Amino acid sequence: MSGKLVLVTGITGFIAGQVANHFLAAGYRVRGTTRGAKAKQLSDTIKVQGLEFIQVDDLAKDDLTSALKGVFAVIHVASPLPGRAPVDEMLNSAVSGTCNILESTVKAGIEKMVITSTFGSVMDPSMIPSYSGKTFTASDWGVVSREEVEKKADDPYYVYFASKLLAEKAIWEFAKEHPQLDLATILPGFVFGPYADYYPLPTVSQLGTNSMIYGLITGGVPPQPPPFIVDVRDVAKAHVLALIVPRKPAGEKRYLVNSGVLSWRDAVTHLNKVRPELKTAAPEAFRDLPGPVGGLDVTHTNEDLKFGEWISPEGTIVAAADAVVALQKTWTA
Repeated sequence: MSGKLVLVTGITGFIAGQVANHFLAAGYRVRGTTRGAKAKQLSDTIKVQGLEFIQVDDLAKDDLTSALKGVFAVIHVASPLPGRAPVDEMLNSAVSGTCNILESTVKAGIEKMVITSTFGSVMDPSMIPSYSGKTFTASDWGVVSREEVEKKADDPYYVYFASKLLAEKAIWEFAKEHPQLDLATILPGFVFGPYADYYPLPTVSQLGTNSMIYGLITGGVPPQPPPFIVDVRDVAKAHVLALIVPRKPAGEKRYLVNSGVLSWRDAVTHLNKVRPELKTAAPEAFRDLPGPVGGLDVTHTNEDLKFGEWISPEGTIVAAADAVVALQKTWTA
């Protein structure tokens, strides 16, 4: 039980909420950033020992001095979701927001950071829909330019993965220029699973990646993303473990986080078996994966983080389905 204070950005987000709760469970105190009047609303309604909230409206521009006061480590999770913002705004939020946090962290004399990136950083954004058939490691990098992103502004997932790739490259360039910074990045596959306790429950338009699970359990046939599946609780666990890894040269604390591969066809086959009451489409409604899938090699993560057991892709999908079913009841109420 360290009692040390960590700052978690975007604390009411799907991943950030679980990250915050895992740090609380590990004995840390948590200060979460959120926009507008929500910080006061959360402070007035959520009374959890060791948990506090602070208003930060724009991570790319705001003065973060107050947010960083007394902080031991910064856990930067916040990032716009695909399709939620224009291209320029998305790139500026991902890249400029991250740079502002990096600069503010160093200025405050804080040395420890963990930043959420994505598996998309290890491959070119154009490769993601094809799954490429290659197995990627944490030493792989995609290649993209801002000009290429602007040309593909109508493809929200291309823009999202490209923005995260550009942001992570900026992160490690900054780390090389500031060797006092002890930094790690977490690169999860597609994240599903339950929502964190304490924070406001999402509406139907705020489901994040679980919107795909909502589609599955309501009889829909959502597009098949790259079938790299990881539970949000394992993503949160990785953030906590990464913080305590001893200092290494810049770029070596880069961790792919993924428990396996699961297609929608296999997912609904499993859901129909263990949750037959759900109205999922028949497995035959889903196409086979287009050729060899490849994978994400988490050997480095297992060894460096001493990660232990992963939640299975099947277990993750069931937990996500259960969470969305529970949410539906709150919407009805």
